[in-house]
Amino acid sequence: MPKKENKSAARATDENDELAALNRIARLLEILTGLNLQAMRGDRSQADMISMLDSLGCGQSEIARLLGTTPNTVNVALYNAKKRKKPK
Repeated sequence: MPKKENKSAARATDENDELAALNRIARLLEILTGLNLQAMRGDRSQADMISMLDSLGCGQSEIARLLGTTPNTVNVALYNAKKRKKPK
């Protein structure tokens, strides 16, 4: 019986992984939809979008991919944003 339990546990883990991946995709699609609307209206600069995505928990490479820029551009924008927030 242990083998059946192991297969069931493995199947449950696979299903959880798939569900987590689908949730992540849904979240990214929601973010992209919002960014597209904002970009079409011209409400935000690229630096603002980078800061927003960072605050949502996206990593630098992910932000670069979403915005069609380089990770270095993202890094510089985040550095400048953090520098502007520091009290003088």
